[in-house]
Amino acid sequence: MKLYSIHVVGLRSESEWKRDLIQNALSLGAVGAQHAAPLQGKTTAQPKARKRTRLALFVWIFSVILALLTAPLYAAEKLEKLRAAYPAVAPGSTPSWVTAEVRIWQKYGFDVEPILVSGGARAVPALISNSVQFLFGSDTGVTTAQLQGIPVVRLGVTMNSLGSSLITQPNIQSVQDLKGKVLGISRGRDASYVRLAKLLRDNGLNPEDVKFLSIGGGEGGRLSALKAGVIHGTMLFPPLDLIARNQGLKVLEKFDVPTPGGGINTTAALLKQNRPLVVNFLKGYIEGIHYMNRNKDNSLKILQRYFQNSDTTAMGYLYDETTRRLEKGLRAQPESIRFHLDMAALDDPRAAKFSEKDFWDPSVIEEIRRSGFIDQLYKK
Repeated sequence: MKLYSIHVVGLRSESEWKRDLIQNALSLGAVGAQHAAPLQGKTTAQPKARKRTRLALFVWIFSVILALLTAPLYAAEKLEKLRAAYPAVAPGSTPSWVTAEVRIWQKYGFDVEPILVSGGARAVPALISNSVQFLFGSDTGVTTAQLQGIPVVRLGVTMNSLGSSLITQPNIQSVQDLKGKVLGISRGRDASYVRLAKLLRDNGLNPEDVKFLSIGGGEGGRLSALKAGVIHGTMLFPPLDLIARNQGLKVLEKFDVPTPGGGINTTAALLKQNRPLVVNFLKGYIEGIHYMNRNKDNSLKILQRYFQNSDTTAMGYLYDETTRRLEKGLRAQPESIRFHLDMAALDDPRAAKFSEKDFWDPSVIEEIRRSGFIDQLYKK
């Protein structure tokens, strides 16, 4: 008997998939039809038997075609395994979780595993060593690596602004009261440190006037340390700033400035060696942002799992704060890059010498934009 198989070569259009799937189903049906040929001899029961056989065969072929058309097209593909790190359970990471959980990347040929690698001090080395192929966030850590000549490439951003809050013990009345106190930051000088350093300087203090304590466990770990009295203040992002306030801690200052959030990074080697992979990875992420913006209920369920928090008010606050800032085309704004570099220059003066175009390779997202992919996506 002749065997029929489905051949998969690379990424193909939906119409091509459907055409080939139908042709395979019909070929299989033809084989079945040969075995349903009329029986030898003449009996009055044979016409009815043949009709029943043909009807059953028609129903079978129709069912197969329907199942093939409605099944996920990526099921027939051999998916390429990729790992994408995120440094914290924070707003800038949320679209990557949604994109992975609803399997949007699989449509582009990838099985993407989001991996929490806490803090830029660990996340950037994971990228450089190819333990992960992409890194969302760790914007300050990536800048530090680039200043040291490490070939890390910024492709785009998830958002161009990020709200946060300085949360303190209830007895702290002003930023000046933090002099000599202990402030919690994550491992490495990332967004929490940069914002604290700026607030201190804006209020007449230097970072040397306080003690910075690196605390593991991400924002949740810093919140626990604050509640336990181990530290006197820390910077928290939505929704933990709201949760902290509801637990009796003080929101001393709100901080909302133009700065990159959830930066999308890879290595120069990967971009050079496999640009189509990077293009399709970003297309999937762009579609994930589109999905997150238009599917609040399911997105909230995903956020609840990653934050391990079923508080619908807190998760709704996180969702609203995040989606209103999402960049549908992943384009970094010059003012957000400039602010980020100026903040980095407070600790490494070399950062002040670079312009908004240094260290960034926007060519991939520009290629996607010019193709009309984003416009077509948002017309649906």
